[in-house]
Amino acid sequence: MAQTGGIELANLTKRFGDTLAIDSVSMTVPPGTYCCLLGPSGCGKTTLLRMIAGHDEPTAGDVRIDGQSVLGLPPAERGTAMMFQSYALFPHLTCLDNVAFNLKVRGVAKAARRKQAHEMLDRVQMDGFADRVPAELSGGQQQRIALARSLITNPKVLLLDEPLSALDEFLRLQMRGNLRQMQNEFGITFVHVTHTQMEAIAVADLVVVMDHGQIDQADRARAVYDTPRTTYVARFIGGQNVLSGKVVAVENGAAILDDARGNRFTVPTGDTAPGTGETRYLSIRRDRIEMEKLADPSAARDGTVNSVVGKVWMTEYQGTWVKVNITLPDGEEFVANIDDGRFFANPVHEGDMVLARWPAESVHPLEHRESSFDTSRGGMHT
Repeated sequence: MAQTGGIELANLTKRFGDTLAIDSVSMTVPPGTYCCLLGPSGCGKTTLLRMIAGHDEPTAGDVRIDGQSVLGLPPAERGTAMMFQSYALFPHLTCLDNVAFNLKVRGVAKAARRKQAHEMLDRVQMDGFADRVPAELSGGQQQRIALARSLITNPKVLLLDEPLSALDEFLRLQMRGNLRQMQNEFGITFVHVTHTQMEAIAVADLVVVMDHGQIDQADRARAVYDTPRTTYVARFIGGQNVLSGKVVAVENGAAILDDARGNRFTVPTGDTAPGTGETRYLSIRRDRIEMEKLADPSAARDGTVNSVVGKVWMTEYQGTWVKVNITLPDGEEFVANIDDGRFFANPVHEGDMVLARWPAESVHPLEHRESSFDTSRGGMHT
């Protein structure tokens, strides 16, 4: 049997008075996909989710599920279910009755709905808690009950609004794995809203990065992380250093750039060679950086391409690697993630001058697009 739950958004627009919340968004989520809508607060991701669910109607455009428009249909008739950030469990009902509630509303007989609720609780490993009320559960257990209640109606699409934000870090890591496992088991489309970059990268087949009511990039998780399309995505996702310079020459499919600090970089030109004097942007993953301490910073500039010199202002031990924050001469931040073995064999400390360099093959060209959200410090990680 063919999978169901494919979503198509066609020129979807939403205005709240004079405020444009969603700006003509078009995208496709294939059936059975785990999709994450990712972006900073106010980017429009929750509004997009609510329009798919039917809680908000669009100002213009269309929402289709399995090829059929669902505009005007109430949430219960769209083949969707929504799991809210607060879980919205009824405090006076047992876990069993919370899970069975949607079936009760649909007129399913008591014996039948309780049987289905027990089966669903078993699938989320919570049947042993059937007679407890929500106050007697941990945050992770409450989330499982909310998930079971959403899934009991056999939706084509499950919509999740910040489902992990109320959990502590340890439980968040555990539960995101559980969500991915359950999505694989149930085989339905998940659309998961989050503002946390690594959460989206960890669980999603399709990561949709949003800003100002538009989609900046929609791609596989690895592609979004490793090959961001724009300067905004590179900075927001994190893990990348973003640099720019003016073209001084083009040689062998690469543009040679000089920046205002006196550094020289190379960046692949792609299909269109830039003209002399054009500004080009590039990113380098933080874990592709080599670093050495300098006794004489001025000597390091002689003939060194694809490198920067700066002062260490902070180091953070991350277990298997060390994050080294480097301040460049104009105050911009540059970050190197150094393998812990290499770092502690030749450590650097606050105030040390260092040379950070990278191989030409690690450079990725970017389109320039900034955001009003502050990503200037190398990526958000809220």
